[in-house]
Amino acid sequence: MAYETIAFSTETLVFLFLGMGLFAFEHPYEQISIIFVLLTFVNLYAARALNIGIVSYLVNLGRSNESKINFNMQFVMWISGLRGAMAYALALKSASDLAIGPSILTDTLIFSLATILIVGTVLNPILSKFDVK
Repeated sequence: MAYETIAFSTETLVFLFLGMGLFAFEHPYEQISIIFVLLTFVNLYAARALNIGIVSYLVNLGRSNESKINFNMQFVMWISGLRGAMAYALALKSASDLAIGPSILTDTLIFSLATILIVGTVLNPILSKFDVK
């Protein structure tokens, strides 16, 4: 019960942080192209797939058959793992440190909000479909 309360509270704080970030800062939306945003999605999800696949393989080498990370679990970890709160915090720092920082911040904000809204919305049906608890 306490764990669920803490998880819900921190998730709410992330939503507040990202929501305020959308309106509290000037974002160079005119400098961001749709191709840049699409490449961000492709690159991050490809990197995540490689990470999940390689690490799961290495972890499974030392596990018994009953406790191995199966494909369904790997898929759910891949699809649900990118939410972006930490990435947004780092991008916020890069906005003041780098010349391209404001574009990175805007792209990260778009990615974070899209993954939270889209993946967060479909996550329960995905968990049910892949029989992951």
